[in-house]
Amino acid sequence: MHRIIWLKIGGKRLHLVKLAGAFFITAAVLMVAEAAYNIFVTVQKATYAYLNPALIPQLFGWSIGANPSALGGSFTTQDVLGVLLGPIAAFLFWLGVLMVAIMVYQSGKIVLPVEEYEQNISEHHRQLIAKAITAKKKK
Repeated sequence: MHRIIWLKIGGKRLHLVKLAGAFFITAAVLMVAEAAYNIFVTVQKATYAYLNPALIPQLFGWSIGANPSALGGSFTTQDVLGVLLGPIAAFLFWLGVLMVAIMVYQSGKIVLPVEEYEQNISEHHRQLIAKAITAKKKK
C-alpha cells in the first residue's frame, strides 16, 4: 500500500488505514480468545461425555445411537477429534485474521513479498539485458 489516507480529527491527523488496523487487531484478539475458550469448553464436554455417555445428547445435542446401551454408547477418541475439529479450525482462522490485521496496521512498514519478488525479477531481467548488450558489442 503506497497511498496513505489521512483523517483529521480534532486538529490531529490520523492514518486511516492504521486506525482501521487497530480496530481489526482488537476484534481479532477478542475472537482468538473466544475460540480458545471454545476449545477448552469442548474438551471439558468431551471429558464428561467420555466418562458418562448418557450425557452426550445434553452436551452436544446429538446421540451416537438411539439406545446407547445397545451400541456400546461409548464416546470414542474419534468422536473427541470430530468434536474438536470445529473449535480448532475457528481458532486457526482467527489467528490468520489477526495476522492480516497486523499487516494492515503495519502497512507503512511492511513490504509485501509480492512486491519484493517483482523487484527481484525486474533486477534479474536488467542484468540479463546488460549481459546480452555487452555480448553483442564484443562480437
